[in-house]
Amino acid sequence: MEMTTYYGMDKNPFTKDATVSTLFTSNDFNQMTNRLEFIIRSRGIGVFLSSPGMGKTTCLRKTLEALNPNRYVVIYICMTTITAIDFYRMLNDALGLEETTKKSQMFNQIQDELKRLTSENKMEVIIAIDEAQFLRKEVLREFIMLMNFDYDSKDYCTLIFVGQNEFLRTLRLKALEPFRQRINMNYTFTGFNEEEVKNYVISRLQSVNCRSDLFKDECYHTLYSLMNTSVRTLNLLINKSLILSMHYNKEVIDSELIMEASKELMLG
Repeated sequence: MEMTTYYGMDKNPFTKDATVSTLFTSNDFNQMTNRLEFIIRSRGIGVFLSSPGMGKTTCLRKTLEALNPNRYVVIYICMTTITAIDFYRMLNDALGLEETTKKSQMFNQIQDELKRLTSENKMEVIIAIDEAQFLRKEVLREFIMLMNFDYDSKDYCTLIFVGQNEFLRTLRLKALEPFRQRINMNYTFTGFNEEEVKNYVISRLQSVNCRSDLFKDECYHTLYSLMNTSVRTLNLLINKSLILSMHYNKEVIDSELIMEASKELMLG
């Protein structure tokens, strides 16, 4: 029998494919959303950090998808370890500019296009960099030059960096001090508290028309202590617990079952 059938779920709500419209809005989610909205309004530079699997990308996606496409040009780049010229090529292509292998030409094309979009077309340009911990120092230095239009008199786009905490080590390099000084918003995720774990689980169950008392109250402390701030880990634990509960033909999940799930996942 399928797990969803056993529990009477419309679908599994504890996967990374959960729809944006039914996302759980934790304190971290709200804090990041508010800060994103501020820097977008002010054409600022924002940095958002956390350990893996805490929901940064999901929050970024929801905020960007809500923007009016007639007013905003959104460039989303998920980083790998690339060179400065690779990065310029990605920006150049995203803006639909003439292909060229010359870095200087791409630099000028990108600057001119950003100026045109904001000054002539009255558009707001947002460049969002995901997995920013993979950015090399030389690529960030190119950002300094690219953003230094008209000697700092005007910003032509919003820059958003989303990544893991290691990105801070790069930002602290002395060579990047001019760039670091221009960051006007940063936020580091703190993770769910125990009450948020409970609210998350119940809200996800309710979103698929499943009974909300599937987990005993004792489970939420156990889940909180094992998830290590990661929503991804929390989902893994819940899914494994649901599978084990179905295997044992149980109607309610308790802490003992969650600990067994943790051992099978080698989390505890």
